[in-house]
Amino acid sequence: MQHLTQNDFQIFSGCLQELYKTCSVEDFSSHLLAIVSKVISAVDYTYTTLSFENSKTTTLDYKPAPGFDRLDTANFEKVAHQHFYENPLVGNYLRTRDHRAHKVSDFLNEQQLHRLEGLYGKLMQPRGIKDLIAVSLPLALAAKSASKLYSGQDDIIAITLLGDRIFTERDRYLFNLLHPHLLQAQQNMNQFTQIEQEWVQQRHTLEALGIISLNGDGQVLFMSEGAFHWLKHYFQDSQSSTKCLPDNLQRWVKYQLSLVIPSDEIPAPHLPLKLEQAGKQLVVRFLTEQPLEKYLLLLEEEDFLTLSSVSLEVLGLTKRETEVLFEVTQGKTNPEIAATLSLSIGTVRKYLEHIYSKLGVQTRAEAVVCALKYLGAIG
Repeated sequence: MQHLTQNDFQIFSGCLQELYKTCSVEDFSSHLLAIVSKVISAVDYTYTTLSFENSKTTTLDYKPAPGFDRLDTANFEKVAHQHFYENPLVGNYLRTRDHRAHKVSDFLNEQQLHRLEGLYGKLMQPRGIKDLIAVSLPLALAAKSASKLYSGQDDIIAITLLGDRIFTERDRYLFNLLHPHLLQAQQNMNQFTQIEQEWVQQRHTLEALGIISLNGDGQVLFMSEGAFHWLKHYFQDSQSSTKCLPDNLQRWVKYQLSLVIPSDEIPAPHLPLKLEQAGKQLVVRFLTEQPLEKYLLLLEEEDFLTLSSVSLEVLGLTKRETEVLFEVTQGKTNPEIAATLSLSIGTVRKYLEHIYSKLGVQTRAEAVVCALKYLGAIG
């Protein structure tokens, strides 16, 4: 059984501290290789995906040892693809699904290795490589480019070390000690990335919304980008700042604050502020959070409803009926409608009877409410 020396223990402990430091998806693979290189000496350190369906190796990250030229990773991938199953580590994983450390020298002696045209003749011999050792991880979002990853059921991440010596049992022992920590670091990174992505998505959603947080004095604590954009658009004469409200809006907020009463009493309703501009309207709603003495302004831009006889045609009325109903919505009497549309009062009454029947109402007021509800002007 292998044992760690005092020096091994110190190095390993330091590497674990480094390993569990938070890093991004983009830096994760290089972070792992840098740590492995401190534990086990080799010529090349590779972080690759193995796609068994396509017999393909894709290098996601690579680190040469100091003093060595960089490996031609494009040629490495080409030869690895052409001679994929020459590598005994590939066959061993497919047989056992064992993610622990294994060496090429576990399966091939020197003579057997030298007879392999691809693995040895084209990859190892030109670089003076005598052995490979590797551990694997489940394929996950632990790569620099997700577009390089494959979605095959058996695909894995391989951390492979190429050495100019035969790797020892000490190397295997250290690699296996490190392996569960590599796996945990990968899981931590995936969870961190998911949380970060959700946070970014929520922040983008928040910024797109019009939200302004106020303290008990009505001063701005937070203003989203969406709110700032709308304030600039609808209060063009005001000073542009995310730290304060336009003067007119500040006065409105001050009035809303004056309506706030102790929480044990029934609160008075806060009617929204509406501003119109270029066929749009900005609706500002005042919300209270009394126990914390904080307040929110919710801003929402919506299309401004322009009521006309044309807009009423969606009710299924004839052109003349919509004209009559529109005049009703303007508060006109039957004689006024008759004069406006050049009709007799009796004809106006007949049109109103048809309108009431089609809308399922009985009075002028009900007809107006029905029309406005259908158009979304009221709830």
